Amino acid sequence: MHAFRFVSRLAVVLLISFATAVMAEEVWFAPPDNLDRGPRSYNKDFPSLFDESPAWSARADVFVLSPKFTEEASEQMQKRISSFLEKRHIALAVGIGAVQMDHVERTEGECGLGVEGYTRPNKNQIIFSRLKRWGCDVQYVAMDEPLSFGHHYRHKNACNFSIQEVAKRVAATAMEIRKVYPKVKFVDYESVASTKPAKEWLIDLQAWLAAYRQAAGELPDAMVFDVDWNKPWLDAVRPGIELLHRNGMRAGIFLTGTGPGKSDAEAVAAYRKNIDSVDAAKLPLDIVVIANWTPHPANNLPESDPNSLSGVFHYYMTKHARAK
Repeated sequence: MHAFRFVSRLAVVLLISFATAVMAEEVWFAPPDNLDRGPRSYNKDFPSLFDESPAWSARADVFVLSPKFTEEASEQMQKRISSFLEKRHIALAVGIGAVQMDHVERTEGECGLGVEGYTRPNKNQIIFSRLKRWGCDVQYVAMDEPLSFGHHYRHKNACNFSIQEVAKRVAATAMEIRKVYPKVKFVDYESVASTKPAKEWLIDLQAWLAAYRQAAGELPDAMVFDVDWNKPWLDAVRPGIELLHRNGMRAGIFLTGTGPGKSDAEAVAAYRKNIDSVDAAKLPLDIVVIANWTPHPANNLPESDPNSLSGVFHYYMTKHARAK
């Protein structure tokens, strides 16, 4: 009898451990590509990420390509990336500008001109039709902060759309893409409380989810929070995660540095500090995205170099990632 109880308790422990492993967060990798962006410095070793024997472990769950890359990179390169990811069972996510502008062609004086997160009618349908024709298995579409840039943004050429208007324009973009990839999942990247206090931002976030559901007939699969590490980000992120989970959405966070840094070592030290702070907060995250939009670290590879972006990826996977 005692032996039976012991075995039963052991089975429960093993089941709990298994459940914890299954519930591990997805790890997304979003390194900067090597396309020319004028005076801004970006990593030139991006193509080497997809070598047959790459200098990184390729253990990501999802790999993210930028909107510029999927629009401008060659057919050969995009097919190479797609093949690499499929062989390693890594899902492909494609970034987009999601807030539709009014005009198909550039029009002087129009709002949204030159603002991040915007797109033109039919543009995404053209890009995704080409990806489909090339055999790219796009599983996620990552929307570049539509609420932030469509509603909260207050700088040059800002549209200042209402939350409901942003949702309608984003839904039009989603419809274009679903014509090509009907089963693709949408993920909403959003800046956290960048222009408003946390409580006001959370009210807007609730309104955004309601407006998006009404306009698109569904909610995004997930939202990933882009935080300012110099602000008390937990005041908004923790209740934000709770709000997403109540609405049946997954919640994620970007793991980045704090500004560009003056060197690779300084930037990576900031990455590690921010990763450690997220881990210490014990947040119920479903997704983490290791990303970089700054000159440092200057290299994606090799993973053996702790001051490369894949070195940051290695740090996370060995020190903080939950069991998979």
